[in-house]
Amino acid sequence: MKKNFQLYFSSVCLTTALLLGLAGCGGGSSSSPGASSSPIDGAAAFPAGLAVESPVGMEVGNVTLAQASPAALFRALALALFQGDLATAKQVASRLIPVGDAHAAASRSPRYMKSANAVNALLTGATTPRTGVGFNADKFLKSPINAGCYGPTVLYQGHPNWTSGTPAATGTLPSGDVGIWTAVDTATDWVCAAAQLDARMDGVALRSNTSLMTLASLINVANTAGKSLPAVGATVDLKTEMNVAFSPDVTFTTATISQPVAGSYSYSVAFSFTHSSGTRNAEIRLSHAPGASKSEYSGLLTYAVTRGGSDLQNCNGKALGTVDVGTLKYTRTSRTAMTLVHREGNYCGAGTATPLATSYANFSTDGQLDPAGKWTGTKGWANNFNRFGAVYDPTTLKGNYTFGWQAGDLDSNSRVFNIGLNYNATTEARDGEAYFGYGDDIASSNGTIKGFICNWAGPGNSHTLRDLFQRQNISFNDTTGKWRPSLEAASSSNITYAPTNACTSAGGTFYYDKNAGSVTPASLADELAAPNPALAVDMAGLVFGATTYTSIPLAIAGRGMVVPGY
Repeated sequence: MKKNFQLYFSSVCLTTALLLGLAGCGGGSSSSPGASSSPIDGAAAFPAGLAVESPVGMEVGNVTLAQASPAALFRALALALFQGDLATAKQVASRLIPVGDAHAAASRSPRYMKSANAVNALLTGATTPRTGVGFNADKFLKSPINAGCYGPTVLYQGHPNWTSGTPAATGTLPSGDVGIWTAVDTATDWVCAAAQLDARMDGVALRSNTSLMTLASLINVANTAGKSLPAVGATVDLKTEMNVAFSPDVTFTTATISQPVAGSYSYSVAFSFTHSSGTRNAEIRLSHAPGASKSEYSGLLTYAVTRGGSDLQNCNGKALGTVDVGTLKYTRTSRTAMTLVHREGNYCGAGTATPLATSYANFSTDGQLDPAGKWTGTKGWANNFNRFGAVYDPTTLKGNYTFGWQAGDLDSNSRVFNIGLNYNATTEARDGEAYFGYGDDIASSNGTIKGFICNWAGPGNSHTLRDLFQRQNISFNDTTGKWRPSLEAASSSNITYAPTNACTSAGGTFYYDKNAGSVTPASLADELAAPNPALAVDMAGLVFGATTYTSIPLAIAGRGMVVPGY
């Protein structure tokens, strides 16, 4: 009888492993002699299904959120088949094959699925750290960028707000200061709001997801070595195993899993890697608290990585280098309900102190990065600070998101995107509405847009917020793989204004490059060769439908947007 059961288990395990592309049975990769017969169930001790991605990032392929811990299910399936219980076997098998809530004809899926599944694959042993993490320095060191349609340099002539001094009456508005300038991004052919959000979040997503994958590798190598999770109050040291797994790209000085209190786990790694301009140091920590099921958990990820002296920006003359520090607070209450708060800043410092994170950055009492911790002369951030909040369904990405950033510690306002995304489970159609404007200083911002600044850096500029914001209604075209203005209609966008304090232009002798970012090289020739009529504002404001709201946050809420905390 025992022999027959083993045959059933072996055949089922082999078939399903081949189907899922697993390295071996039992959820781990090939084990060393004497390996544990009870491999670590990654989803019971790690945030399986978690990732940080631009919510509009899409990938080719109908990919769904995979299950992260098939080991127990393999055994349940084998037992059900052995007992002839086909109904139970069918139910268990459906949980083994990674099928989520999306079905049918969609040929593209949110990039989130790919990133979350990459973590899951490490937890199950479907990939090894060497191939699964695919570690390279660019994943930790990529800097934020803007899409070409957002904030291009804008040539102008005869600016009406100039009275004397600089900026001059004729000149160029600097990059990053004019918001959504053209409805569609020339380089990607995406609607601008989606193109900019995707570009802006790329670096923070790479750092967050590579951090999660590096920590998931601790479970992977522990299973390979036949090691179990630590007992309460104990620590498992995996430095040797991680150095073997990641060689020759990374050198680990710390690699541990501990269980400080019953049922909660802490992961910690510290390592160095080589970049073209020298050695970089990094540290990653995770405190994870599982819930009543594998789809319920909460925790806090913290990472820090040194950049060296090539990206000093506002730290120039204040430090020999900079350090990126980030935190990710996550709470998942069911398979379809996730809340994220991600914060990241670029801090002045040589990156030689240890521990990295607390040596250079300030943290709130709950362990999250404190955006108020600006450069004091000895400690703090001076370059980009990013904040991201999301309340969403991780199986579809339907939800509400906010992303804000501030380019320097001395800026007066944050730049903020709010976006609400819809998903139709029947048609698999994706659409939504995006809003851009300015918020409070990033240190005190709550993720809401407070208004708009039309003349951020031009002559006679004023940072007084006007009761306006930019709006784009967006739809995803599954055939082309592009986010486009809904119905391809001009009315899908309300983004037009003049870069003056009044946001309008009387025309006449004031010219500015209306198609900046979409025509190369930049020039005023086409504007100067054509009539120059007055230009009124075409942006969203306090009025929506029959309602006049008393503030821009209320006007955006009236359109259905629920801004997540960040």
